[in-house]
Amino acid sequence: MKLLIADDDKISAILLRKHASACGFEPIIVHNGEEAYGQLSREDGPRIAILDWMMPGITGVDIVQKIRAGKKDDKASHYLIVLTARSEKEDIVAALNAGADDYIVKPFDPGELKARLEAGKRILTLTDHLTKALDKAKRLSDFIAHFDQTTGLPNYLSLLERIESVQASPGFHALFLINLDNFKIINQIYGIGNGDLVLNYAGALIKQALGDNVFVSRATADEYAAILPLDGQDADVLNNQILARADKIHEVFSRPFAVEDDLITMTVSIGVSIITEGIENNSDEFLRRADFALKRAKTAGGNRTEIHDFKAEQELQQRYKLERELKAAIEQEEIKMFLQPQCTKDGKAVAVEALARWIHPEKGLVSPGIFIPIAEQSDLIMAIGESMLEQACRLLVDTEDLGFSVSINVSPKQFQDPNYVDFVRSMISKTGADASRIILEVTEGLLIQDVDSIIGKMKLLAECGINFSVDDFGTGYSSLIYLKRLPIKELKIDRAFVKDLPHDKNDRAIVESIIAIARHMGFKLVAEGVETDEQVRFLASRGDMLYQGYYFAKPAPAREILKKYF
Repeated sequence: MKLLIADDDKISAILLRKHASACGFEPIIVHNGEEAYGQLSREDGPRIAILDWMMPGITGVDIVQKIRAGKKDDKASHYLIVLTARSEKEDIVAALNAGADDYIVKPFDPGELKARLEAGKRILTLTDHLTKALDKAKRLSDFIAHFDQTTGLPNYLSLLERIESVQASPGFHALFLINLDNFKIINQIYGIGNGDLVLNYAGALIKQALGDNVFVSRATADEYAAILPLDGQDADVLNNQILARADKIHEVFSRPFAVEDDLITMTVSIGVSIITEGIENNSDEFLRRADFALKRAKTAGGNRTEIHDFKAEQELQQRYKLERELKAAIEQEEIKMFLQPQCTKDGKAVAVEALARWIHPEKGLVSPGIFIPIAEQSDLIMAIGESMLEQACRLLVDTEDLGFSVSINVSPKQFQDPNYVDFVRSMISKTGADASRIILEVTEGLLIQDVDSIIGKMKLLAECGINFSVDDFGTGYSSLIYLKRLPIKELKIDRAFVKDLPHDKNDRAIVESIIAIARHMGFKLVAEGVETDEQVRFLASRGDMLYQGYYFAKPAPAREILKKYF
């Protein structure tokens, strides 16, 4: 071990060198503070030093203070002994307070010198071992922080760092998010241990498909990420490259593999965003876009690839914005009841359908084709349906002497609500409406969902006097068997079959079949979407029914319809 001896007394320095050499050290002698500091500052310089306190220029204590101030971890890299002719306790304390590890008093005792040097060597050796252990622990900690323990692949933190690194480089890169379709089923059937083996295998398959030089990480539980460079700038060229690489991933996952004694296959859904150079986006933004594309792939049934589409995202953002506005509109009672009359062939109105219309304070009348699907998907349809029923009940009370019936659309979500029957009963009781003038319109789709429960609810409401109509008949999947079990009084012929009458032979056949069913089962009939005199004449020639459509009247506020038709 190298030993620095800094002493302006050459005889003292020679004696120190002699005894240090006998102890196994390799002495380096300097005679002033500047040289001593230079030696200790070198990376390959001595790590243990004897520094004379009273050297001219920079003293030994000055050197100790500079070394300690210059390196925060110096105590782990240097062992500094101050050599002093002053043995007063205050001087020794001052040297130690300055950062010295030990001291030797002149004239020194060779045995004491040896002991102090050996102590320094032991401490430096122990420090080296500890430093190596800490370095090893840090490397292990870094590995744990950056790599997934199940698959050995880089983890989410590594993914974020790689995205930032790639974003700083020129050109385009593709960020793949790859999700294992229905992976939970594998865990449930084969256990978590086998599930971990499948996760390992899935990571290997992705690397096999994309190549070992492509960054692949495990992003979440059953989701992987990959980043690969793209060539060119044209959007179609970039998309073709992405789809080609994605096809390779789908292909390797299509091959059967063994889990326990079974051969199984997996499919994956892939969402892709393109990483571009610049500071306007960050890692989270690129991941969000890829995740948006992935969700589109999953929603479409899985086992497919979707590349982030700004247009689709804008449409989704507009939908969410409209949903928030719709929620506020319901709270502010902007959803109004319009009426559309149901007439005899000669134009006499005998019934109406209550229709929800949104009167937006800035946009005006919002098409129901826009807001009703959003309401259905977000459960806001429940509040709209409740409002329509209440408004319809109050209308019936106000027009008791007119005697017409009101049809009200019922969403499947409303009917599936276990409290729906009680709500309807409560509303009739609260408003005093005549239940026999209420017709609840249900769709065929409702009739195939938990049939026994639906029939039970319909019968309970029928006992209160409420009537039921099947809306859009012929467009759903219900069996005719259900019709004879349900308390149905009316069928509505969907506008899709009326639109091309009487010229389309298929529509003619379907409408005539519906009319025959209604006649034989004793149902009333309402034809929707009637817009021409030809349609009225054709339908009138086939049977007795009511007509609803623009030929007679467009939907309008209740006051206008009542004034004009009743």
